[in-house]
Amino acid sequence: MMKALKVIPEMHENERYHKNVLYISPKEQNNIRDIKIVFAGVGLGSVIAEAALRLGFENFVLIDGDTIELSNLNRQNYDNESVNKSKVKEITKRLKAINPDVSIEYHHLFLEPTTISKYLEGCDIAINAIDFDTKHTPFAFDEICKEKGIPVIHPLNFGWGAAAYLVTPTSKQIYNVERNDGRFELVLIENMLTYLKNRKDINLDWFYSFFELYKLNSEKITPPQLVVGSHLSAALVCNILFSIVNNLEVKTFPEPYFLSTR
Repeated sequence: MMKALKVIPEMHENERYHKNVLYISPKEQNNIRDIKIVFAGVGLGSVIAEAALRLGFENFVLIDGDTIELSNLNRQNYDNESVNKSKVKEITKRLKAINPDVSIEYHHLFLEPTTISKYLEGCDIAINAIDFDTKHTPFAFDEICKEKGIPVIHPLNFGWGAAAYLVTPTSKQIYNVERNDGRFELVLIENMLTYLKNRKDINLDWFYSFFELYKLNSEKITPPQLVVGSHLSAALVCNILFSIVNNLEVKTFPEPYFLSTR
């Protein structure tokens, strides 16, 4: 196969990334290629992984013991033929179909606090997409990442909006936030609204309404999510990933990244 020619010097030598030109320099493209990202959870993580792959990240560890349910298909990167199959296996197939050169190590299992450490070896950045209703595991994951010097991104899908938190070894930690017996997402939303309440550039009426409704129903349902929030969350995470690797300015917890379509 003939190698596509570089039309301008700023264009990367790999044709796969030619359309990244003028947004991402060849040096920046090379910087992100081999960064090893561990995904703890590939529900929302499945959308983020594909976005990161298309941006140019090519080294992933995928961890999830879940299988695909029909209710996942409204927002996650799976199809009807994948229902009842392993999430990590199916998203691995999808990612390799997009870029056969991607390096993927996958594990079909649910992380436990005692098993987390060994799956983080050699990883540079972590995506913590573990459900908060698993009690201790998402917090233990962050704690072990801090010990290993690994920054952690928490993506959140709020339907018509999305958010992300970056936790670094030197920042404040999510696991230190006071939490009660209810869903921890409610605690994070409340903290987030504290930071966003003075923003005049966004309309948060829908978010406040959702928050009140979710508080009433959080013991009956798992967090409701839309495909809109999945893709907004993936966009936020890709921006953070790119910024970390290329030493650009980032916001750290408790300051949120937030996008809304309303």
